[in-house]
Amino acid sequence: SALHKDPDWEHPERSLNAQNDGHRKYFTDYVISELGDEAPELLERVLPSYPPFGKRMLMDNGWYQMLRNPKVQLVDERVSKIDSTSLVTEDGGEYEADVLVLATGFDVLNFITTYEAKGRSGASLMSQWENDNAKAYLGTVVPNFPNFFTLYGPNLQPGHGGSLIFVVEMQVRYIMDVIQKMLDQNLGAVEIRQEIHDSYNEDVDRAHTQMVWTHPGMESYYRNEGGRIVVNSPWRNVDFYSMTREADLSEYLTEPVPELVAD
Repeated sequence: SALHKDPDWEHPERSLNAQNDGHRKYFTDYVISELGDEAPELLERVLPSYPPFGKRMLMDNGWYQMLRNPKVQLVDERVSKIDSTSLVTEDGGEYEADVLVLATGFDVLNFITTYEAKGRSGASLMSQWENDNAKAYLGTVVPNFPNFFTLYGPNLQPGHGGSLIFVVEMQVRYIMDVIQKMLDQNLGAVEIRQEIHDSYNEDVDRAHTQMVWTHPGMESYYRNEGGRIVVNSPWRNVDFYSMTREADLSEYLTEPVPELVAD
């Protein structure tokens, strides 16, 4: 796979393995062809130093050719401030602007921002997840939060290609299987066991150490402040399909439905 590190690869500073290096050459040749005569000046500024697929790919629909437009100026210095008429960069550059488009993205690492969820202990899910270090078993269930399921949860963004919709469908099927078994066994609550949850997340983190997203120096929205991959899944979709094919309630703490007490 182009996403996995080859420990014997001779050029780990630029790519992960021979296949990944071939992709890098192909992408580099394409960028050079798009930049044309401007390539010598712009190539160092626009060509990534990290291996292919380390960050979300730019699907070019004229972006590189746009850089050749004489009306376009590429500014890649950090912004220090914005005043009433211009944008000022850390190197002292000042650029007048009529309109600013703030393409700052999303709050990806904070999975729950619109409501507060509290578990058995009364602690919030955000505090248990340390704000930006979300973990869940199969990206779906969390210790201390019985009967609580998350869709498109931690470490579930497909990194190998394929559809996120497929991943969510597998989650829904898994959740439905849990609920059906609760009904069949007259259970009122299920909660993933801490040790099952922890072991799974250790596997996730271990798998990520061998993948492109943890390449030295790689920074992206996939990682939290501590460097842990929180967003992407290390599994292929077919692997996740197998993992979620059937729910095993022995992995859960279970409680029976309380008997109704007549007045």
